[in-house]
Amino acid sequence: MFNLGYTYKRPKTLFGTQNAKTIKGEKLGYTTLIMYMSPEKQNTAGKNLCAHASEGCKAVCLFTAGRGKFNNVKLGRLNKTEYFLRERSLFLEHLYNEVAKGYKKYGKALAVRLNGTSDIPYENLIIKEGKNIMQLFPDVQFYDYTKDFSRMLKDQAPNYHLTYSVDERPVTKINAATALSSGLNVAMVFNVKDESELPAEYMGFPVINGDEHDLTFLHGNGVIVGLKAKGKAKKDNSGFVIQL
Repeated sequence: MFNLGYTYKRPKTLFGTQNAKTIKGEKLGYTTLIMYMSPEKQNTAGKNLCAHASEGCKAVCLFTAGRGKFNNVKLGRLNKTEYFLRERSLFLEHLYNEVAKGYKKYGKALAVRLNGTSDIPYENLIIKEGKNIMQLFPDVQFYDYTKDFSRMLKDQAPNYHLTYSVDERPVTKINAATALSSGLNVAMVFNVKDESELPAEYMGFPVINGDEHDLTFLHGNGVIVGLKAKGKAKKDNSGFVIQL
């Protein structure tokens, strides 16, 4: 992905709001800020920002789906990643300022998804006053998907909602059953062409339509967030996509 001509440029903004699923959330009264970075080791330092990604996940990553197929979008996401890795303090200050700006504009109608195409444990990143970004904005709803099951078991801030993401590895199915039994939610991708084809339940737990909107914190508790296969996932044969 990188060539000798790449020059790091500090990004002006970290978040975007124009995403097909987040736009659907506006009808439910929320404006979502979502941050997209370069996933896994797609950065000049070779640092893994998706440490728990499976081979199937890497193969079907939505990083290059939609607008992500355009080079200028990829470059913008790479610059955010480099910003995070090279200038962490400035990045976190920038993050704080953008959320503050969003909160001033939207108030409690603001939702923030920090990991659009990454899996960074932002709960561990202290910004100021000994607090992370969620603790600094208790009236803002933050949410993410994660493949790191240990994050699901942490005592997260009450305004940070995590959904566990299942892949082709058997251990993730075991983790999913544990999460669901504890009232936590998990996401699974199914080989359906339309949301109406999603099963009513799977593994003995209810399945809801996760493509209806991106506001996972509104899905209730102990449910499977069913997603239809998109992009490269339509041709998946690793087991990442569940075959019905």
